[in-house]
Amino acid sequence: MTRLRVVAALGIAGLLPVTSARAQGVRITGVTSMQAVDLRPLVDDSVPVGEASGTGPYRARADGRLVRCIEGDSYCRFRSSGERELATPLVQDLRAVAWGLGEGISIHAHVRARSSLGSSGLSWPRADDSFDAIEVWLEIDRGATRARLGRQWATGGLGVYNYDGGSLLLRRGRVRIEAFGGRSLVAGLNEPVTGPELGSLDDLPPDENGWLLGLAASTPLGTRGAAGATWQRVIRADHAGLYSERIGADASWRAFGASADFSVAWDVSAREVNEARLQVARPLSSGLTASVEARRHRPFFEAWTIWGVFSPVAFDEARATLAWRSASGALGLDARGGRRRYDETSGGLESTPLKDDGWRAGAGAEWLPDERWLFHADYDVDIGFGASRSDVVAGARWMPDESRWLGVAATALQHIYEFRVGTGRVNGLRLEGGTRIGADARLVVDAALHAHHQSGSGSSPDWSQRRFSLRLEWTVGRDPGTRVTRSAP
Repeated sequence: MTRLRVVAALGIAGLLPVTSARAQGVRITGVTSMQAVDLRPLVDDSVPVGEASGTGPYRARADGRLVRCIEGDSYCRFRSSGERELATPLVQDLRAVAWGLGEGISIHAHVRARSSLGSSGLSWPRADDSFDAIEVWLEIDRGATRARLGRQWATGGLGVYNYDGGSLLLRRGRVRIEAFGGRSLVAGLNEPVTGPELGSLDDLPPDENGWLLGLAASTPLGTRGAAGATWQRVIRADHAGLYSERIGADASWRAFGASADFSVAWDVSAREVNEARLQVARPLSSGLTASVEARRHRPFFEAWTIWGVFSPVAFDEARATLAWRSASGALGLDARGGRRRYDETSGGLESTPLKDDGWRAGAGAEWLPDERWLFHADYDVDIGFGASRSDVVAGARWMPDESRWLGVAATALQHIYEFRVGTGRVNGLRLEGGTRIGADARLVVDAALHAHHQSGSGSSPDWSQRRFSLRLEWTVGRDPGTRVTRSAP
């Protein structure tokens, strides 16, 4: 119960400084969230060799499940869904800002505590990390300069990097130049930018902490546009190696009723483009808006991870979107699509070349018959090399007033991973609602049931699941942007 007490103490402690510091000003925002997730973890299993048909290291059971057989072993091994377990993570987030400590001086903090309401041994992501100071920094903002010191974030076209250090921002008119640096936390704490799937597989963290250095600048382009650029370098703490060095740039322009946005991310050490994107959008007649986008993407990996040696394949993609909104704003429709082509992989056989393209498409609708009701539906499909994804959702939301709402949604999804069959489809039903509790608190409840329907020739883990979440959002203290007026004596 020690960790549970930490979560509760943070929620209570957040209320204490308000009275004593009211002369300066303190605002604390808290989010207390609890989940109950019904899972069936994978467990090791086996069957006698005689119950598996075929020859070689991989064979099949009568139900189509693949098993691995080692020569000389009397059993074949596989993994199956175990007994259902209930994971009940509890998370307390606290954000605080204190100002009025001096001319332009303020303190900002975001801390998080984690615990569990149950005794299940099921591992939940970061369950062993009971407390994190996500950001804590002191700011001095005076006229043309702004300085920050502490744990903070570097955000932009190169991703999200947290670090312990300082930053200095200089303003001259509308031109902004910022220098930042410190001990990098990205390599040890953040997932790689390629996503959680690879992050969960990479069990080799860097053997040395890193140092982050960067420069960022932005400027307006007349009255119709803006441009910015960022340079960022992460090196080993002992200066013996480079984790990454990248440059990002972006620009936007508005003219003739159209808008154009461009961005690029360049890997300096590898001398190649990781991301380049150009999007042009323009409103048309009768409520129509159209946009087209050209994109070049190549996965980026920090130098400390092994994934970069596998020569990730880049692709070029073209996308288009057409959206329509009625004159009253009550009805909206949109359709979208895209096609991508991959670079040469130098893999496969000449007689059966690998697929080098993929496509995606989707459509959505939204209808607001009056201010109390919202109906929505959306469908997306993505077909790639040896894999595909599709999902559909349709639902409604009832909002009797500004303080309450209730919603229901039906979902269906299918993920077919590389060269796998028999995954079936997961259908779900979700109920959600929220209500305000006074002026500074809100309670949100969410419950969902997902049922996995197996199909195809093979067997796969059971994805059926029940979920429940309860979230309390609360605020103590006034908004720093408001003024307190006092009546004359």
